[in-house]
Amino acid sequence: MAVLNQAPVPTVDPSQPNTLRWDDIGLVLILDFITEAEEAAMIEAFHAQDPLGEEKARAAKRRISQHYGYHFDYTTFGASETHFTPVPSYIASFLPRLPIQSYLPDQFTVQYYPPGSGIPPHVDTHSMFGEALYSLSFGSAVPMQFRMSGPTDARKMRMPKRSLQSGDAGPSTPSFKPSSVETAPSQGPDGRVGKEEKKEWEEGEKQTPPAWELVLPARSLLLMTGPSRFGYTHAIRPRKTDIIDGKTVQRQGRYSITMRTVRRGSEIGCDCAYPGVCDARIREEMARGEGDVGPNR
Repeated sequence: MAVLNQAPVPTVDPSQPNTLRWDDIGLVLILDFITEAEEAAMIEAFHAQDPLGEEKARAAKRRISQHYGYHFDYTTFGASETHFTPVPSYIASFLPRLPIQSYLPDQFTVQYYPPGSGIPPHVDTHSMFGEALYSLSFGSAVPMQFRMSGPTDARKMRMPKRSLQSGDAGPSTPSFKPSSVETAPSQGPDGRVGKEEKKEWEEGEKQTPPAWELVLPARSLLLMTGPSRFGYTHAIRPRKTDIIDGKTVQRQGRYSITMRTVRRGSEIGCDCAYPGVCDARIREEMARGEGDVGPNR
């Protein structure tokens, strides 16, 4: 495994010691965003929706997802136009505390990740969602990798989308049930990924500039805007143990709530500075019949 860079040193306002900021890339991490009591209530509510969810996820080594608000559509990587599940109170209660109040999320994906599972490196869809992308972690801590996207990522973005069954970002057909089990990157009983996935991870970690890891503690809120939202890939390496504060820690089951704001009609689009990984630019290229990924993309 490649040696990753340490996370850049954040800026911390003494009046807000729980808020870590990386203003140059638009990244914010708020520690203890929710209380332990709120965390416990969220976990209880999650399993009340699907009492056997954790058992099924562990047995299948797959994450389990619950969708609220407008359902995430894994065929378009946007949001469903028609399928909507009311937002539960445990989510609605903290929305007034989000750092950006000028617009609020209306698409929520709650997920349970069994120990050892991960998330492939990816950039969330640009054109279909607003700039602010939130991830609330609870249940346990996990390191998340960040890396400025490059030509390899641009080439992958222009390949036909693969389904989660083959190790990518979403199932080949949308599931509009409030709760569903999804396949994680293929891995054996010891938590190791397959040869192709391992090679893909290692290649990504060798790219320049290299990836770096940021530990997301339980009950923390991550906010991605600007470059971290549009230009950086983010990922979680599938593995059984992590190095946190210099100690080897056995990875535990983790929950997260990904929160996005859906764009509709004339709002859909993007004019960001990262055309290589921008779905709006890729559609424009395809419309013009362009297929090459140039050095500046």
